[in-house]
Amino acid sequence: MITSLHIRNFVLVENLELELPRGFIALTGQTGAGKSILIDALQLLFGARSDIEFIRQGADKSDLSATFSISENVKEWLSERDLDNGENELVLRRTLDRSGKSRAWINGYQATLAQLKELSSHLIVIHGQHAHQSLLRKGAQLEMLDGYCKLKPLVYDVKQAWDNWSAISAKLKKAREDLTLNEERFERLKWFISDIRDLAPTKGEWQQINEEHTRLSRYTDIMDACQLTRQILSEDDTSVLSLIDISLDKLGDVSDTDKKLEQIYNALNDAREIIDTASDDAEHYLSRTDFDEDRFHELDDRISSYLDMARKYHLEPEELFDEMIAAQKKADEFEELGNLDSLETKLKEAKGLYDKLAGELSKARKKGAVVMSRQITKAMQTLAMDGGQFEISVGSLDRPSSHGIDSVEFLVAGHSGANPRPLIKVASGGELARISLAVAVTDSATATVDTLIFDEVDSGIGGAVAETVGHLLQELGKHQQVLCVTHLPQVASCADCQLKIEKFNSPLTVAPTSRVYQLNDKQRIEEIARMLGGHEITETTLKHALEMLSK
Repeated sequence: MITSLHIRNFVLVENLELELPRGFIALTGQTGAGKSILIDALQLLFGARSDIEFIRQGADKSDLSATFSISENVKEWLSERDLDNGENELVLRRTLDRSGKSRAWINGYQATLAQLKELSSHLIVIHGQHAHQSLLRKGAQLEMLDGYCKLKPLVYDVKQAWDNWSAISAKLKKAREDLTLNEERFERLKWFISDIRDLAPTKGEWQQINEEHTRLSRYTDIMDACQLTRQILSEDDTSVLSLIDISLDKLGDVSDTDKKLEQIYNALNDAREIIDTASDDAEHYLSRTDFDEDRFHELDDRISSYLDMARKYHLEPEELFDEMIAAQKKADEFEELGNLDSLETKLKEAKGLYDKLAGELSKARKKGAVVMSRQITKAMQTLAMDGGQFEISVGSLDRPSSHGIDSVEFLVAGHSGANPRPLIKVASGGELARISLAVAVTDSATATVDTLIFDEVDSGIGGAVAETVGHLLQELGKHQQVLCVTHLPQVASCADCQLKIEKFNSPLTVAPTSRVYQLNDKQRIEEIARMLGGHEITETTLKHALEMLSK
């Protein structure tokens, strides 16, 4: 669950540090005060798309952070990615600057937005204020069913199988269309490969034989140079070493009279060692180097073969090896394309795997649809839809797709005796809002996360239904942390804790500021009264507010 939230320079919030308890927490305030800012902040912390418009006017950067107490499953997720801090808590942080650059951290480690989004599925579920609109989209209905039934891993496997089947199908189609053309290309490639295999070039060989050929072709020059070097350095009567020895003898007699002379003596002595080593190296090179005439002719022939092949195929000699490898790879592809039987076998296997996984997914959806329908129908009875019925129809698509073979549609009967019909055809705005809330509550009741957030999902309802919604959220709060942005006093009065969001103008700031604080008992009565009666709070509304809270 969320234990603390720190927001700085975000939208209307200048600086906010908030401790959050367990249970059902209501977030209330006047329209425009910024009740959804906390939700927006949490969504950014979990990888939502950033926008410089989120940065408070007059500030250069927004800085958001939140601390969570976590379960063993989350600790395991963090450990697998080397993001565990060794504590039973999690710290998320995200910054956004005016240049549009956004950075994120998990427990102090730099993190990607993909990691934040993946982590969110283990910690939090957010039901947005426009969730009821998505109920009308069949694609969203399918996603809701899969989410409720926890089928995401199987849905992913089905998509992978679909992609593989589609890729092989496309390859087989292209192979059939290009069969004649590929055969011609394949023949030309085989001719080139056969020709170049006679040369059998190896990686880096061209450079190696050129260097060796150059060295052998200049054998006489190399030997003369080494011999002359040897004579000049050490063998002649006036060799470099003999002249240095004379200098060393003379300097040795006087080097103790001046430190600078000693430095010259030492430097000259070092130079003598270097020259002596160079002379020995030249002698060693002379003693081990022989001219191999057969090897020279062999290299000569090899270089000529390279050049002939390169001219024949309009290539550079050093390109022959890479061209041979590429030609072999292409020939293998053509051979596979030409082998229609092999491709057809692979296609059959890919389709078989897809059919198997899609069948398992369909079976799981149909089984889950029965349970989900029953649970939502039960929730509808408490939301002024007595006798109403919710049904999830799982039919078959005309053709397979990447998400399986099922067509999912939500059906509803608003009252007893009515036949369930497609949701889009029968539900009014108020009914749609209540059904959406029933779906949200049902989904949340089965969620494995510790925190549930409802952002004005109670819009479009009121009266006794609103009170029922409050009790439903209160019941959820016994097992999970529940945050609900609400404008309904009936809902807010059921909360274990109430936070108020206020907007005010300050002469010290260039923009309006929102603040969030927890209400005490007296403040809660006043806030519920405001929600009941508007700006003018009377004794009657205060008594009504106290009565609602007392319940």
